Amino acid sequence: MGDIVNAATGNVPRVEAVVEKFQIISQRLRYAQVPTIAAVDGLALGGGCEFAIHCTRIVASLESYIGLVEVGVGLLPAGGGCKEMAMRAAHEAQRVSIDGRGDIFPYLKRYFQQIAMGEVAKSAELAREMGYLRQSDRIVLNRFELLHIAKQEARALNATAYRPPLQLRQIPVAGRTGIATLKAAMVNMLEGGFISEYDYNIGCRVAETMCGGDVDAGTLVDEQWLLDLERRHFMELIASEKTQARIEHMLKNGKPLRN
Repeated sequence: MGDIVNAATGNVPRVEAVVEKFQIISQRLRYAQVPTIAAVDGLALGGGCEFAIHCTRIVASLESYIGLVEVGVGLLPAGGGCKEMAMRAAHEAQRVSIDGRGDIFPYLKRYFQQIAMGEVAKSAELAREMGYLRQSDRIVLNRFELLHIAKQEARALNATAYRPPLQLRQIPVAGRTGIATLKAAMVNMLEGGFISEYDYNIGCRVAETMCGGDVDAGTLVDEQWLLDLERRHFMELIASEKTQARIEHMLKNGKPLRN
């Protein structure tokens, strides 16, 4: 734990460089010139989930537990997790709207709640309902067939003269309006004793990141904008004594601390 504290407080540039490298790897998985396949069996939490959701395809065994759980140790997803779910919310809103610019907030709210509460999908089917798995991702009933099917997916994609997706540069965000609405909901939870003040602080940072920061609703941003927000809030959280206490408690007891 001492190394973590020293890294967070005395060597911030080095830690930030590691986080930035994590983001770069996630983006390379998404935009690689060859299809990338994540074969998921069992736990895919936090960083494992972030790598998986950036791959071209996920092949998951039915008994997979998938989720972004960083709030349990006083952090937020900073390997592209917040960015990716904000992008999926924007895509869902655009898909159902007539003019391609539907209201993003109802879709974003669901993903925000999952991240802010550290919710984990207890099966691959539930992971699909929660948006961690897309319709194109595969669910395997027999875990011993997982790698075989993952290889088949890679070969099939390669056979279609695979090309990576274009990098998005116009992602609509919920902006200040979305942040204010999410904060208001968290205030009610705080006053009702459902979350602590530090939970509220972390939730506000998640909201600011996923809503695109201090901009007007509907503002178009690129992926790097959202990644920079992730990294900034992650670094501010990891330097906090309360986050360090949560990390230490998790390492010692295997359970989250609600401080």
